[in-house]
Amino acid sequence: MKSGQSMEFPQLIAQFRHKRGMSQGQLAQATRLSRTYIYHLETGQRANPSPHVVQLLAKAFELMGDEKQELYGAYTRLTGHYITQDSDESTLLDLGDLASLLVHNTSYPAHALSKLWYLHSWNEASLQLFEIFDERAFQKDLHLLRDFVFDPQMRQRLHGWENLARRLVSDFQYNASTSTHLPEYKALRKELRSLSEYRRIANSIYSQGKPAPSFVFQVQHSTLGRLTLRTATTVFSGMTSYSMVSYVPGDQQTLRIYREQGWQPE
Repeated sequence: MKSGQSMEFPQLIAQFRHKRGMSQGQLAQATRLSRTYIYHLETGQRANPSPHVVQLLAKAFELMGDEKQELYGAYTRLTGHYITQDSDESTLLDLGDLASLLVHNTSYPAHALSKLWYLHSWNEASLQLFEIFDERAFQKDLHLLRDFVFDPQMRQRLHGWENLARRLVSDFQYNASTSTHLPEYKALRKELRSLSEYRRIANSIYSQGKPAPSFVFQVQHSTLGRLTLRTATTVFSGMTSYSMVSYVPGDQQTLRIYREQGWQPE
């Protein structure tokens, strides 16, 4: 193993990890790398990691500006490889704003989710579909599970609620597995587990691996009747903080209703 500058990259990984209060296991979860691989990076036994690995580390540490450049520079000194950024981060749209633009420019009912499943933005079609006509439409801290799936009033309108809730809790646990080190995740988990029905379901399911990208469920609308919906989740390259969930027709009757409402693109 080389000494001097080549040690900077391994030391920097450990430094960022400790600064964020992460264990090696938590960093492995956040990057989808093995714990052994993280250990080898920090001890310098991996002297030529790929640029993709370094980008995963930067995302897991949520590095911006000087910190990201510091990690990339140390990587270049270690390997001789460069990682380029497409443009100056200060000129880019905030990812939350970008997610909102995408949501509001689709005709299907859709909303954006943060990585911990907080509802970031809605479009008008989704508010009408789920009959959200109160102050919740303007709140910024609503959670898909806590405030909707496990809300008693919404539960009455979700046909086959038990299966849907089990599916979503399982998906949430998988998707949030890279964020278990975050204080906001720990606070959210405490809130969710204070809900007896969430706790019951969470205690009875086991991870099935990466969830399927789409599933079908039914919602009872007060004037449109029962609609069969299929989820379509869009995860954008480079936007690990947000995803967009669209609700498309799941059967011919719902397709007809979507056309009548103007939600079905021509």
